[in-house]
Amino acid sequence: MSARVAAGAFGEWLAAMRRVLRGEQDADVPCGGCVGCCVSSYPIPLRTEDELARAQVPEQWLLGPARAGERWLMGFREDGSCPFLSERCCSIYAGRPQTCRDYDCRIYTAAGLLPDGERPVIAERVGAWEFGFSSEQEKADADAVRRAAQFIRTNQVLFPPALRAGSATATAVLAVKTYALFRTGIPGTVQDTVLRVMEAAHAFDVATAPSDLP
Repeated sequence: MSARVAAGAFGEWLAAMRRVLRGEQDADVPCGGCVGCCVSSYPIPLRTEDELARAQVPEQWLLGPARAGERWLMGFREDGSCPFLSERCCSIYAGRPQTCRDYDCRIYTAAGLLPDGERPVIAERVGAWEFGFSSEQEKADADAVRRAAQFIRTNQVLFPPALRAGSATATAVLAVKTYALFRTGIPGTVQDTVLRVMEAAHAFDVATAPSDLP
């Protein structure tokens, strides 16, 4: 069994993760020497705001569409590592893509899930993370996140394809956005709960979207 790794206080992590999902801050992960996300065959979306990262990616590593406004994907080496990983460090860290800034594998631990695909390094770290709890409310919120993730994963076929509820990452993100619905168990019928999850996720996303008002 892997040695336990301190994941921080759950309440602080949950509040910070929700800020990350709102685009208010980058994830601050106590990675230590782990580079799991950099060696696990992840194609990285390059968003329109990732101009600095996009300018540094050699053409051989670019995948996907080239039309204006569409995302590119940055590929990976044959061994699954990021082309910018050098001596276990990111060589473009200051200008890394937003996807890398947002990534926090503790979200899988919080949701009781493992990442999709064959990603043993990340899976090992996910299993090693150990949150601390300073109150009964933090424990209740942690239970709610797991209940939310379990509900979404179990009923994934009832969600619109655009929500990608079959993906471990999308499930964990949805759970963090909507966990408050599950603080007292599974609310209502399955169909009603699916609708409430979608409404809560939409409300979270709408609150996150930049305003067009001056």
